[in-house]
Amino acid sequence: MQISQNTRLAMIVAIVTIGFAVADVIWSRNSDISLDPRSWGEFAKVMAMLAVVFLAMRTVERRLSEDRSRPGRLISYSAESLKSLAANAFLLIPIGFASIYFMYLAADTDRPLMDETLAAIDAGIGFNWLSFLELTNSHPAIASALVFAYHSVGPQIPLLIVLLAFTDRVRLTEFMATMAVSSAFTAAAMSLVPAAGAYAYFQPVAADFSNFTAKAGVWHLAELTRLRGDEPVGLLVSQAEGLVTFPSYHTALGIMMTYALRKLPLVAWPVGVLNAMMLVSTLPEGGHHLIDVFAGAAVGALTILCVSMAQSPLAQRDLRVDMEG
Repeated sequence: MQISQNTRLAMIVAIVTIGFAVADVIWSRNSDISLDPRSWGEFAKVMAMLAVVFLAMRTVERRLSEDRSRPGRLISYSAESLKSLAANAFLLIPIGFASIYFMYLAADTDRPLMDETLAAIDAGIGFNWLSFLELTNSHPAIASALVFAYHSVGPQIPLLIVLLAFTDRVRLTEFMATMAVSSAFTAAAMSLVPAAGAYAYFQPVAADFSNFTAKAGVWHLAELTRLRGDEPVGLLVSQAEGLVTFPSYHTALGIMMTYALRKLPLVAWPVGVLNAMMLVSTLPEGGHHLIDVFAGAAVGALTILCVSMAQSPLAQRDLRVDMEG
């Protein structure tokens, strides 16, 4: 049986999601972290909304399937794109839900933080985080550009998803697969290397990062401290904080988003430049150690390699054999 490329990519997302869900169930048995019941209600509402959009766009497609007029073709193409957008979001929401819960469970540990080791690795390769912070902070224009680049990741993701839905739907599902696989690599790494970040370790005074945001690199500390305490915590997934310090997931995302646009060079080049700046910004604004950035780059590159291998002709042939066998 012939398996389409989109289906293979969707299967990757589904497999990783199931893996996270199983790990969540097992790990939660011995954890003080529980899911706030409201999380399930919010999850169901979002999934139901996406299902309605998908079915509505599918209906529009079918009704206009014989319409060869320019308006008809335009509406049909838009409906197909929105259907693809809903289908891929339908893949993304569960992996996001399950991976966020996993990362909260992983942060609920009394293992010593490893920032001292990470800082020592940086020093061993000749990098001084405090000196770099001082250098970038001494140039307000550079600091402002880095702050913008760092926080551009949030808007970039939905814009990328919408753009790919209307221009390259295979690349959109491929991006969903890279998000899933990179989440698995990141979750494994953060479980092995608990850390609070460079700001928590070096504790610079406010004047040292006056041109960066007031909570640069520390917005997660209160939540991390709460999770590492002894009190039970109820997680409302929609209000979760990003807890990953090692590796830098911003770095992995920057690489994967630029890669997802490789078929659209007019967009890929400016996005690549922006994300190159974002990689630099993960140090003074994101509060990462330099080794976190290297690890994030490794996650991005390894993820792209794995997803590419899954799409290779050999992998496709083996999957067909397995399905037919």
